[in-house]
Amino acid sequence: MRRIVPVAATLLGATLLAACGSSEKSTTIGGTTFTSDESKGTSTIATEKGVIRATDGAAAAKVTMPAYAPLYPGATVTGLIETENDGKKNKMVTLSTPDAIGKVVDFYKASLKKAGWAVPSSFVSADGGMVAGEKDGKSVSIAFSRQDGTSTEMVVNVPGD
Repeated sequence: MRRIVPVAATLLGATLLAACGSSEKSTTIGGTTFTSDESKGTSTIATEKGVIRATDGAAAAKVTMPAYAPLYPGATVTGLIETENDGKKNKMVTLSTPDAIGKVVDFYKASLKKAGWAVPSSFVSADGGMVAGEKDGKSVSIAFSRQDGTSTEMVVNVPGD
C-alpha cells in the first residue's frame, strides 16, 4: 500500500519514537537535540538553525489551519509536521477521508480561489492528485493519494504566517 509520508516524518518516527515511555526523553548529539514525549504524541529535532516537530494522535487533531486551506470537512487529522528554519515556519498536515480524490481536489481549489489565491496547477487521477496555490510570494501545495479504494490521504503543506 502506497502512502504519502513526508521524509521528515519517517526520520522522526524511526529516530525519536523509538524511545518509548510516557515521559519526555531527550538527548543531544553534536549540537542536535532529539526529544520525544509519547504521552503528548510529539517528537522534535532542534539545531541552532531550526526545529522539526512531528505530532500525531489527538494532539495533531488540534492543528489550526488557515482559511485558504481549511481542514477538509469530516477528515481525520493523522499527523502534523511543523518546521522552523531561519525564522521561516511551515507545516505539513496529513489527513484522511473516505471521499473521492476529485471531490477533495475541488474543495481545495475552491477554498484557495475564494481566498484570492492563484491556482497555477492542479491535476487529478484515479490514484492521486495535486493542487498548488500562490499568493503574495507564498505557496501552498496539497497532494492526494487514494488508498485501497477506501480512503483519500492528503498532505497539506502551508507556509507559516
